[in-house]
Amino acid sequence: METVAALKRHHWHPLLIARGGVEAHGGEVLTAAAGAGLRVVERPLPQPGVPGLLRALEELHEVDVVRLRSPLDSASCRVLFRGSAAVLANSGREPFGLVGLETMAVGGVACTGCSGEDYVVPGRNALVLETNDPQEFLRLFGAIHTQARWERALRRTARSMARHYAWPQIMRHLLLPRLDSFAATARTERHGPACGSFPVCARS
Repeated sequence: METVAALKRHHWHPLLIARGGVEAHGGEVLTAAAGAGLRVVERPLPQPGVPGLLRALEELHEVDVVRLRSPLDSASCRVLFRGSAAVLANSGREPFGLVGLETMAVGGVACTGCSGEDYVVPGRNALVLETNDPQEFLRLFGAIHTQARWERALRRTARSMARHYAWPQIMRHLLLPRLDSFAATARTERHGPACGSFPVCARS
């Protein structure tokens, strides 16, 4: 919310689209928005899917923050992630940052934090914040927003990197080798070492 307020002070015209959970933290966020002088509206989706999302985002003049009250399906998330100028995925509560990776997979501009997103390369496939200072985001976003070629290259590189984290790739390079190792250990414990693996002492 501080970042949105800072964008307004610099005469940008931000519209933050947010979908939160039912935790008490949501109330704290809305209180912070009010304290920052932001106008917040809450919108349910009048119908499921992308058509409902688009209708919920109509007539938002003078609005700074839209809090969506309905669940979003995967297609709606892809539309938001791809169509947004930036997706703020710099949560300190989710170390891996799956939202950032989902954003990159559809060619969006992910803005992550420094909480363990090892799939990002700052400035090449995502924007990476090192602090909670809104001015840091303004500098990074302002730079990429005024350089269309850089933004296009970042979106392309983001999609390319995200392919390495698709489930088939994860299964092939991470899970299957571990399963094979577990299976080999279980066979050894059940039947003893494989033939030829015993130490041999030769006598002349």
